[in-house]
Amino acid sequence: MSISIPAAAQAYPTYTTWQQGWDSHQYDHGHVMLGTVANFAPYRLTIQRRNGVQQTVDLKNGTVIYPTGATPTPGQRVALVGHYSSGTFIANRVILRP
Repeated sequence: MSISIPAAAQAYPTYTTWQQGWDSHQYDHGHVMLGTVANFAPYRLTIQRRNGVQQTVDLKNGTVIYPTGATPTPGQRVALVGHYSSGTFIANRVILRP
């Protein structure tokens, strides 16, 4: 028997600022995705990951970008905080490196 936990109850970090360890690639790989912004459009962010792969992540209504009011720009370092669901990364927060 498997137990299903509602998405709202799934625990993951509540980061709102860039973490020092991320610069040396120390992070929770299940809840944080690091990369460089390749392209940004409303509700869609494409990043270049460290391994060279470009990955597009759909942002949902309610995804928060930190610092508040900032807009991701190509070449900027970024962390996506969220979780994987059925092989898709669900980003709840986008944190830009200052």
